[in-house]
Amino acid sequence: MDGDPIVVVLTERVSDPHLAGLRADGVSYIFAGNETIDLASAVDRIARELDVKTLLVEGGGTANGAFLRAGLIDEISVAICPAIDGAAGAPSLFHSGEADADGPAPLTGLTLTRHDILPGGEIWLCYRVENADK
Repeated sequence: MDGDPIVVVLTERVSDPHLAGLRADGVSYIFAGNETIDLASAVDRIARELDVKTLLVEGGGTANGAFLRAGLIDEISVAICPAIDGAAGAPSLFHSGEADADGPAPLTGLTLTRHDILPGGEIWLCYRVENADK
């Protein structure tokens, strides 16, 4: 993608034709879990095998929530833009599935580490995440 390598994280249940398609397109892949993606395993393998020191999660609320619940986020960077939506069901920054909806994420706190006012009135906030299990 724009000259950068792509690595797809898959479960071991992926079909052989899908793997063949990835190989034909020159896309690398790793397995992390049998039936569901094990995010901690995926991050560990990416760090070890690809020597990645920093991983940017730029997902929607569901992906962000999964990484947060897995204790894999150590920093949150968020820009607040001057816009109002107000629509029912609008996207959230961190979303929990129904199985996790009744419990809090496993973190003990957030510490503001940086803040800036950007052109156009946006506010950029960065927080260090203090995970409960670390």
